[in-house]
Amino acid sequence: MKTITKTSGTLLVGVRAFFLGAGAGAVVWLLLKLMELGIEGLWEVLPAAMGWEDSLVYSVLVCAVGGLLIGLWQRKFGTLPDDMEQVMHRVKETGGYPYDRLPVLAVAALLPLIFGGALGPEAGLTGIIAGLCTFIGDRLRYQGDRLAAMAEAGTATALGVIFGAPLFGIVGNLEPDGPTEHYREKLLGKKGHIFLYVLGVAGGMAAMYGLGALFGSSGGLPRFAREHAIGPDQWKWILPLILVGMAAAALYHLIQAGAKRLAAAFQHHQLLLCLAVGVLLALVAHVLPMAQFSGEAQIGQLMDTWQTASPLVLALSGLAKLILTCLCFHLGWRGGSIFPVIFSGVALGYAFALWVGMDGSYAVAIVTASLCAMVMKKPLTAIAVLLLCFPLSYLPPMVVGAFAAAWVAKAIEKRRQPAQEPGA
Repeated sequence: MKTITKTSGTLLVGVRAFFLGAGAGAVVWLLLKLMELGIEGLWEVLPAAMGWEDSLVYSVLVCAVGGLLIGLWQRKFGTLPDDMEQVMHRVKETGGYPYDRLPVLAVAALLPLIFGGALGPEAGLTGIIAGLCTFIGDRLRYQGDRLAAMAEAGTATALGVIFGAPLFGIVGNLEPDGPTEHYREKLLGKKGHIFLYVLGVAGGMAAMYGLGALFGSSGGLPRFAREHAIGPDQWKWILPLILVGMAAAALYHLIQAGAKRLAAAFQHHQLLLCLAVGVLLALVAHVLPMAQFSGEAQIGQLMDTWQTASPLVLALSGLAKLILTCLCFHLGWRGGSIFPVIFSGVALGYAFALWVGMDGSYAVAIVTASLCAMVMKKPLTAIAVLLLCFPLSYLPPMVVGAFAAAWVAKAIEKRRQPAQEPGA
């Protein structure tokens, strides 16, 4: 009898997770659509109407105004939004996410994206969805583990919908954040969590595709064509390609450390930092236009034009995106890093392919997998999101690249840890 009651209870939570996922998918679709409309109006319609297309003055003005608005918003409401890792960690640790300032969080998430920040939407959106799930769970009188499970299912849904990759949200929630991760026992076991995640993501994807069919799609990564070359001529480059991805990840972490120190030094001048980041964005984007924005739409452009591009411009665009993403996030323009990091991997992979004369898709798959895995320190999660972009035939080289880079990242982290403990 107890088994039947427990099963029926889990099924009921699963049904609620599906409909909650559908609601989360609708919210994500709406916010991404608002972002797209804002970008289109501010960066296409308005400059065209004023005759200021490709105007450096217009770009600097818009980005400066964006930096000013972001700085003022943060001065009033605090540093928002949390990044994706912070949101998921808080959900797992506390069983929920605050929902008392969701409109404030929505504005904080949209401002950097609309005004051209080199950032992805996942940071703010996961926080909003986790807060909404916690709010609904509270109204359903869920407590403890059931509330945590509902909030985690919501974040899984948000990630799956944002990236158009169902496995990403599921694996991202189940894969440990690191060797020191220890969470309290959950009422629902791992199988129960997977059940909730799958239903939640299914509901979210259904809502996303339904709204997309009615009103136009929003979000998601483009997919590389099935026509490609994989053989000895490609595999012989796998080590250099992994090293390219790892070198880019090392640069990312280096710039990140420098940006943190700069932010600490100017912590009482947040408005000035936000303004400076805006001006820097405009200046870099005037020379390397693809260094701006999240990179999602630009990946599709690269897929069509990479063979006619300069390897140097592609490489510089990828590196500039990495640098700007770090500076944006740590100096006030808060947002996600996954879309920009994927773009950087694509640009660097294409640059390498042009340089040595090899298949572009293969080079992109290896560089992007190793770069994402080393930045995220989660190889399975990196592979899960990239599987939407690449055919399954690329899985073996991506697995090699992702796990090799993640292993090196963890080895470096372990070597540094003992040296940091005495001063902690």
